[in-house]
Amino acid sequence: MISTSMVTATPWPKQRLAASLFLVLGMDMFMVSPLLPQISAGFGVSIGEASVVAWSFSLVYALLSPAVALITNRFTRRSAMWFGAAVFSTGVLGAALMPTLGLVVAGRALAAVGASIMGPPVWSFATETAAPHEVGKAVAGVAATFAAGQIVGVPLGGLVASFASWRWTFLAISVIGAVLAALIGLRLGKEARIPEKVGITEAFADSLNLWSHREFSFLLTANFFAQATRYATYTFAGALLFTRFGLDTAQLGLVGATVGAGSLIGATIGGRLVDWVRARKGSQQLLNLSFAAVMTVFITLATASGHLWFSLAGWAFTFAAGSAFVSNGQEMLTHSAGKNRAYALSWNNSALYAGTALGTFVLGLAPLGTTPFVVMAGGFGALTIVASALLWRLTNRSKSP
Repeated sequence: MISTSMVTATPWPKQRLAASLFLVLGMDMFMVSPLLPQISAGFGVSIGEASVVAWSFSLVYALLSPAVALITNRFTRRSAMWFGAAVFSTGVLGAALMPTLGLVVAGRALAAVGASIMGPPVWSFATETAAPHEVGKAVAGVAATFAAGQIVGVPLGGLVASFASWRWTFLAISVIGAVLAALIGLRLGKEARIPEKVGITEAFADSLNLWSHREFSFLLTANFFAQATRYATYTFAGALLFTRFGLDTAQLGLVGATVGAGSLIGATIGGRLVDWVRARKGSQQLLNLSFAAVMTVFITLATASGHLWFSLAGWAFTFAAGSAFVSNGQEMLTHSAGKNRAYALSWNNSALYAGTALGTFVLGLAPLGTTPFVVMAGGFGALTIVASALLWRLTNRSKSP
C-alpha cells in the first residue's frame, strides 16, 4: 500500500491520463438523454420503455462494483483501468451494432461491467498519487473530466445523430475508449502502490465492515439520493425539453453541453472549496448540506418551469451543485477509509449508480413533466438534504468532548 502522506508532488500528466477514462464515461452516460426520443422511435417503444438503455447500465454497475473491487484491488491500478476500458469499449460497440432493443441493452450491460472495473481504480489512483494538500483538486479533476466528456461529446453526438443515427455516437465512444485503454496500458507507468495481497475472505470482511461506520452509511445514502436527483432526472431532460419546448436533437446536444459546463464549474470550484475548508479545519459535511440544498431548489426549477431559459438555468445549477456535492463526498471517503479506500469508493460508486438506476425507473412510471414527476424529482433532492443533515449532526456529535 501507499499513503498519500508519502507523496510530495502530484504527477498531473499521469492524473490526466487516468482521468481521461471518465471523459468517455461522461460522454456515454449523458449521451442517452438527447438520443432517447430517437431510440424510442427507432424501436417503436415509449420513452419510459426506452429509458432501459440508461438505467440498465447504472443497475449493472451498481450491483457489480463492490464485488469487482475485491478482485481489482489485487492488481495495479493501471492493469484494472486498461482492462476495464477494453471491456467497456467492447460493450459500447455491441450497443452500437445490435439490431434489437434487448441486444442493445445487453451491450450496455457489458459496458457497465467494464466501467465497474475501471471506475474505482481511477478515483483511487487520483487520491493515492496526489500530494496531501491537493487531494481535493485531484478528485475534482476526475469529476471535471467526466463533465468535459459531456461538454464535448454530447453536442457532437446530438449533431451526428440528427444527420445520421444514434448508433454512430456509440460507435465513436467505443473507438475513443479503445484508444484510451491502449494509452493507459502503454504510458501510465509504474506505481508506488503495492497491490493488495490479502485473501478474498479477508478483503470481503474489510469491505463489508465499512458499513458498520454510521458516517459511511449516511454519506453513501446522501450520494444515492443526490444521483437520483440529478442524473436520473436528467435521463428524461431531452424528452422533457423536446415535448415542452420543441427542441430538436442537435439543440438537445447543446443543452447537454450547457449542463456539462455547470458540472465542470461545480467540480472545479467545489474541489478548491474542499481543500480550503479542510485547511481551516471546517466542516465538509456542512459544505455538502449547502450543496444539497442548492441542488434541490434548482432541480425543481428545471423540471417545473414553463420558461425555457429558467429551465436551462435550473439544469445547469443542479449539476454544478451536484458535481461539487459528489466531489466533496469522494474526498471525504478517501480520508476516512484509509487502506480500504478502494472498497469505500467501489461501494460509493455502487450507491451513485444505484441511485441513478432506481431514480430513472421510478421517474419513468410518472407521466413526463407532470406534477408527480416534478414532486418525485424534488423529493429525491429533499432526501439528499435529510441524509446530509444527519451526517453533519452525527459528525458534530462525534467531535463533541
